[in-house]
Amino acid sequence: MIPTLVSFPVPTAAGRLVIQVPAISSIRPSLELTPSLAAISSALTLLPDTFAVILSATAKEAVELASVSYAISDKHVVHVFDQYATARETRRIEYPQLPFVGGSTTLEQALGDAGYSYFDYTGSATASVVLVALAGPLSSGLKVLARHLPDVGVVTVRVLRPWSAKAFHKVIPAGARIVHVLSDAIHHGSVSPLFEDVFGTFLEQGGNHPTVHNHDVAPHTLLKLINSPRELQKFVSGITRTGSGALSAPALVPATLKKLLFMGTPNVPLSTLPDVVAHSFMSHPSIEARLLTDYDAFSQAGGMIASRLFLTSKDTAANANVVSELPPNIILPFGVEEDEGTADFVAISDESLVKTHTVFKASRPHSFVLLFSRWSTEEVLANLPIASLELIRQKSLCLYVLNSNATAAELLKPKAREAESRQAMENVLAHLAFLRIYVGTSCTLSSLEKVARGLFGEGVGSVGIGEIVGLLWESILQVKVPPTPTKVEESCQEVEPLKPLRSFEVNCVELDSTRGAENDGHQVSTMGTIQDAAKQIVFREAFGLPPTKSTQVDLTVQHLSLRPDLEDRTFLVSCAVNRRLTPLTYDRNVFHLEFDTTGTGLKYEIGEALGVHGWNDEAEVHDFCQWYGLDPDAIVSIPVPSSHRPTPNGVPLRHTRTVFQALQQQIDIFGKPPKAFYSNLAEHAKTKEHQMALRFIGAAEGSDTLKKLTEVDTVSFAEVLAMFDSARPDFAVLCDLVGDIKPRHYSIASAQSAVGDRVDLLVVTVDWVTPSGSPRYGQCTRYLAGLKVGQKVTVSIKPSVMKLPPDNMQPIVMAGLGTGAAPFRAFIQHRARLAEQNIPIGPLVYYFGSRHRSQEYLYGEELEAYIASGIITHAGFAFSRDQKKKIYIQNKMLEDGKMLAEMLGDAQETDASNAKAKGVFYLCGPTWPVPDVYEALLGALGEYGGYTREAAMEHIENLKEEERYVLEVY
Repeated sequence: MIPTLVSFPVPTAAGRLVIQVPAISSIRPSLELTPSLAAISSALTLLPDTFAVILSATAKEAVELASVSYAISDKHVVHVFDQYATARETRRIEYPQLPFVGGSTTLEQALGDAGYSYFDYTGSATASVVLVALAGPLSSGLKVLARHLPDVGVVTVRVLRPWSAKAFHKVIPAGARIVHVLSDAIHHGSVSPLFEDVFGTFLEQGGNHPTVHNHDVAPHTLLKLINSPRELQKFVSGITRTGSGALSAPALVPATLKKLLFMGTPNVPLSTLPDVVAHSFMSHPSIEARLLTDYDAFSQAGGMIASRLFLTSKDTAANANVVSELPPNIILPFGVEEDEGTADFVAISDESLVKTHTVFKASRPHSFVLLFSRWSTEEVLANLPIASLELIRQKSLCLYVLNSNATAAELLKPKAREAESRQAMENVLAHLAFLRIYVGTSCTLSSLEKVARGLFGEGVGSVGIGEIVGLLWESILQVKVPPTPTKVEESCQEVEPLKPLRSFEVNCVELDSTRGAENDGHQVSTMGTIQDAAKQIVFREAFGLPPTKSTQVDLTVQHLSLRPDLEDRTFLVSCAVNRRLTPLTYDRNVFHLEFDTTGTGLKYEIGEALGVHGWNDEAEVHDFCQWYGLDPDAIVSIPVPSSHRPTPNGVPLRHTRTVFQALQQQIDIFGKPPKAFYSNLAEHAKTKEHQMALRFIGAAEGSDTLKKLTEVDTVSFAEVLAMFDSARPDFAVLCDLVGDIKPRHYSIASAQSAVGDRVDLLVVTVDWVTPSGSPRYGQCTRYLAGLKVGQKVTVSIKPSVMKLPPDNMQPIVMAGLGTGAAPFRAFIQHRARLAEQNIPIGPLVYYFGSRHRSQEYLYGEELEAYIASGIITHAGFAFSRDQKKKIYIQNKMLEDGKMLAEMLGDAQETDASNAKAKGVFYLCGPTWPVPDVYEALLGALGEYGGYTREAAMEHIENLKEEERYVLEVY
């Protein structure tokens, strides 16, 4: 990138470049994060004089210098800020409004107007030893030490480029004898640009000047120094030969500063507790609150979160500025081997962490620990590792446990409260439990209730605040750890070696499992990057996906990568045949499909349906992207409902794919919008006219308009968006508003006993024209009609009412209209297969109806062969438009009244083995012929079975109960 920047034109007030650079990178092989600039420090010095490189160390500086960057007109600006810690803090920052700068503003003038200079000096004006470091976490830690060391000063480099020798001389004390330059370096012995600048400045000065020493600070060394006050003191003491090592860590932090630590995982109901607690303090005018949340992606499946909250009173003016600038890792270090923790309070929101991590190490002696767990106090003791029990004893920690889940359930138990959110109630309980424990013995029931009313009003939903506080007070239980190891502990220690507990390590600034989660934990769609997709491929297990290394496929279980959002098991099959059955000149496209199921584990029964997960039309998707202004190659991450198949590590699954893929394969953008969509879309409309219209359609008063749009105009989501074009929700929001494409189900037209690893479908394309003349197409039939041989299709199996009778000798009467012939082809294939095996079969009667024999005699050649072989014992074909007078299947059934009465009636039944008395009738197709077919059966039973009309009707009802009169109509 440097060669490109070098060639940039001279900056002007109207045209200049500002780059905001987060100072954060990873260390290999541990992948821990570090704020070291070693990787780019040399590159920064290669920038031409037209560039200014500015560095900030605190949250306040990051905000102000980011503003300054845009006020400078004579330089391109690279602003490097501390993304490792301070720039990620949540806090209130009060600072004077920066003056508006118009026209030409130099770097020095812009800095001066904001109260900054090229270099900052901290320490005694008579210091003989000076440490020089780039602005960042290390310089902030050194400044804290300098306030306690009378002979040591610290120069913080605010502007690295252009280097100002004049400004540097101004901040160096006159009595300085030794200058130590702390340089970010990849490894020891590297060339240090900062050292060269400092040494060159003194060399140009001539005469007597301080001795300049360079100290390379490698990334792993920097991490140790900024995370351990003790290591930092030892380092400074070693290079300055002062007594800084005698300082104790608490001496660096004012006693008025309270340190709270919240540890948990991203997928528990209380994952947002630190933010809720922090914001309640930030809203208080007399309290200074700082919250920093760090993440560990590797030590715990699904990730781990540690949030540090610092509290102090703003009334203590002497400490206010110091507290505000103290680095978080000086205030409350973790991740290093400290002899003694300093946290005043620790909350653990995931009980599993106490068994695997050093969660008690950060606690100071005699402090409070609150564990949110479903365990009883006895179970807590049983689950604590021996090392943790020893630590609790050594530090005399006060351990409390609260089952927030059970307490919330108890409060929401009455039926009138069933609809209220348990998660919201859990967070309220956890917040109040924190206050109860943190305040200590001075907290009374009445005082807690008073604070609760101030925070949450008179209640949460329909639950009164008094009831909540009362039950909470009783539910917080103290875990009394025995003062000495029990016999059980001693025996466990003898039998099993101590398993080392894991420490928390900062190795990412965000967990993918938390991205896309709202404050209530509900997962929402978000826009992402190509890196998000790549991480799900490389680190599959971390995202709850199965590894791809194994070449063996378990055919008995659902593969998580294949439609994990569906409860039904899905399979990936290949299109083997796509053949049109009707002539090209015919206006109806009826086609036959065969899918190869080899190696998929797909099994199906006679009469079941195949669910096809169809895709939207490619051309229509491209047109929508162009009209809506979407980049088809942009990345979107869509949550997967995980209630059906939770992953082993509890990480919520997400579909991460391109916008085009999402619209083509998942989002039902060309589907029919429900009533709620109009109301939801109204929230995104920019014009009042569109807002009112959408709300009207979504209300009860707009039912007639909704009916016309849905049933007459048959509008799609995309068309509604075009009608109300001021409503343009972001694509991620649109995904949540629209929802997923639903599978379409088709009766299977084959018997697996006959065809083996194959499944056949009989489909007719669905298309129509609206009254306005707009063409419409069935989404899935259009997709199926366009399938190419070899193309993969996602399918699932759905049970059906069309089941074969238990006795192969029972007569079967089948009536199929058009594509309703599909399940009966399977019936016939199965009986033919039985006959091939010399298994006796009963009569098979087939009625089939369509418009023209020459165009819609579906599977005609197969049927003729089955008739000739005797598999089909009787056939009645009705082609309604082949003659002047229309003939339907009910007419054919009337002609066969005697046969039907013998097969379906019970009047002649004298023996349970009488096959003719146990016939089963099936009808599959559209609903319109059902009444006529019903009347035909009534007529047959009346004329040839001896039934009265009422008795025949009752008999058919009995057949329904016995599953001998089965309809599958649509």
